[in-house]
Amino acid sequence: MLGPMMDSRQEQRLQQAARDAHAAEARGDDAAANEAWRRYRLISDAARDPDELLAEGIALSQMGIELAASVHPRV
Repeated sequence: MLGPMMDSRQEQRLQQAARDAHAAEARGDDAAANEAWRRYRLISDAARDPDELLAEGIALSQMGIELAASVHPRV
C-alpha cells in the first residue's frame, strides 16, 4: 500500500502503525488495535492523490444519501 507520493518517513510511520496494530491484536486490545489501524489509514491516505480522495468522498456521500432515502423515504 505504499504509494508513489510516500516518502521514507511516511513509510516508516506506516510500518510502525501496522506493527502497533498487530501487537495490540495479539494482546487482545481491540481499542488499541482500532486506533493503530486508524492511524495506519490516515498515514496511507495522506500519500494519496487529493483528487482521488475527493472522488471517493463524493461517492461515499452519494451512497449515504441514497441509503438514507431508502430507509426514510419522503412521503
